[in-house]
Amino acid sequence: MTHHPSAATLLAYAAGRLPVAHGIVVRTHLALCAECRAEAALAAAIGGEMLAELPPAALAADSLAKVLGRLDEAAPPAPPARPVPTTVEQLATGRWWWIGPGMRLMPLMRRGADNVRLDLIKVAPGVRLPGHGHTGTELTCVLRGAFGDETGEYHAGDFAEGEPGLEHEPMALPVGQDCVCLIATEGRLRAHSWVARLVQPLVGV
Repeated sequence: MTHHPSAATLLAYAAGRLPVAHGIVVRTHLALCAECRAEAALAAAIGGEMLAELPPAALAADSLAKVLGRLDEAAPPAPPARPVPTTVEQLATGRWWWIGPGMRLMPLMRRGADNVRLDLIKVAPGVRLPGHGHTGTELTCVLRGAFGDETGEYHAGDFAEGEPGLEHEPMALPVGQDCVCLIATEGRLRAHSWVARLVQPLVGV
């Protein structure tokens, strides 16, 4: 594992400022990477210290009475701890859609008000995705196999950050198994070829 979220992304995650889909991809990587978990915990601790240094805010006159009045209430049951899904089998809860030879897509979260969608993509070894550009930020966590593009090679557990304006043509590396990635994409892709532009409306990317 050689590629990790940037410091800015970890800070945004710790502060709760990432779109939900982006946060899921970061959380998946953190479950696989002890180093980044420690950095995210440090970022959260720094944020807590900054909150503690803020000037006190005035409370409503009846705030203390309301708190005292709830002292005898039973505490709500704690939700059961659930492990973060990190495998293809745990995350693949939908249907794989054919999007081209050797390529399958499984939508997990449709594009919402934040203009972000979450997908699993599965690509056979040696298959190259159609070239495309990005209009927003894309975060990727490799779950199985490996891929390479103009920014480097990414293997299981690695994290890729695509900035707006990135133009690339990812290819699944011939490592003996499909490359499966969890991807949060902001905005629409700019397809380079007419074939990709024909398929794009069908899959919503």
